[in-house]
Amino acid sequence: MQLFDVIPQDFFKPLTGINRKKYMDIIMLIWLHCKRNPIYGESKSVILDWLEDYFTGLNEEISIDSDEFSNSDEGDASVCSPRFYSSMFLRRLKETGWLEEREVGYEEEPQIVVNHRIVPIIRSFHDVVSPQTITYKGKLFKVYKLLQDISKDESPYENILREVSGDLDDLNVALRQLAASIGTYMDELTRGKSPEEILKLFDTYEEKVVVGSYHRFKTNDNLFYYRSELFEQLELCRTQCFETLIKDFSLVEQVSDEEASLAIGRLIFKLEEDLREMGEIIKIIDERHILYRTRAVQRAQFLLLSDGTVKSKINRILRYCAATISSPDDLYDVDDEILAPLFQMYPQGYFDAKSLKPPIQPRIPTPVEELPELGEVDAEAVSARQDQLLQYARNAVTAENVNRFAHMVLRQRTAVTARELVDQHPQIQDIVKIIGLHTYSSSTERTFDISLKPNFVECRGLRFQDFTVRERR
Repeated sequence: MQLFDVIPQDFFKPLTGINRKKYMDIIMLIWLHCKRNPIYGESKSVILDWLEDYFTGLNEEISIDSDEFSNSDEGDASVCSPRFYSSMFLRRLKETGWLEEREVGYEEEPQIVVNHRIVPIIRSFHDVVSPQTITYKGKLFKVYKLLQDISKDESPYENILREVSGDLDDLNVALRQLAASIGTYMDELTRGKSPEEILKLFDTYEEKVVVGSYHRFKTNDNLFYYRSELFEQLELCRTQCFETLIKDFSLVEQVSDEEASLAIGRLIFKLEEDLREMGEIIKIIDERHILYRTRAVQRAQFLLLSDGTVKSKINRILRYCAATISSPDDLYDVDDEILAPLFQMYPQGYFDAKSLKPPIQPRIPTPVEELPELGEVDAEAVSARQDQLLQYARNAVTAENVNRFAHMVLRQRTAVTARELVDQHPQIQDIVKIIGLHTYSSSTERTFDISLKPNFVECRGLRFQDFTVRERR
């Protein structure tokens, strides 16, 4: 079966037009809200409300392709309200196969659901933008523990061997991705940094990047420690557990014992090849890692030596002088070349880094001056200073002040949005407390809850995501 036997021919059209970014935002917005729903969906009016909030928050003019209009939209095209755009974009996604509309009940509102066939595509889009971190050590330890108990399990194929096959596939895919992305990762890590910053980065690179990425996976507590035992357990599958595996495979896959025997043999061979391939991939990772790290350091050194500064020029001259010296006797030869007027080379450390430092002036001891006597303190100044400190304490963004502010704005109402609060409290100290509501939204001492909205709020040069404040229950 081919991909376009499952999805419509114009499935990717929304992602190729002038509004491709907006379509992608809408797809991910609906997916993030509906991915935990049993049928990946929500009522049509609720989804239209989400999209209306999204287009309202954009606050920009939207251009529309001619093929995005339908005959029913031509009369409303002059309105171009956020609700109009929401309906048009939602209908476009339904027409191209991203979404489906389902009737639920006689008196219930229709639901818009994500097409279950293309859920893997949406999840792939999300993984490209926000890739998940693979715990190599955890997956390998899981494989090790599963195979350790295979002789005791009553369903060794369904519970263990098939699970091990999937984990090793995921592990090798992640390692291949790591090998392929090292060059890009090095470029992103060093892009925009000065040569000094790059060289300083590699002082702690081994500890913060290499160890955290894959180095722990290679140590004696992991792959090479488990390697021999994993092969022993797979050999046990060929002998002691083979009959049990055949019976379990026949029951699960509904095939004959002869077919199950061949399939189990191929599966065990595949797992052994996966373990061997894992070692080869790690060797390639080591080679590419050393190559790209060396290139990054060499590039930083080249930039450092060719940046046109006086230090760089002197460094190049000294390197040239050092290259002309092949034996100790060359130090005593008379230099009559073009560099002779610039430097005189001596056999010992006559010219060193300390020679360029200015002499240190010794400090002269001075008598300690007596402090003047303090006059009588002004009571009004002290009172004014205390009032200033109290005012500062009242306006400080602390958990107590933020809770008090939340209690004040929620008085006689159940919920309020940040956009409404900005309009009602335009003073700068209140704007800071509004942002503080989001800052302390995870505090255990808070008396309120917030839920983020897709639009953004702009006030006094600040821009932050809108949210709704409610009393904590």
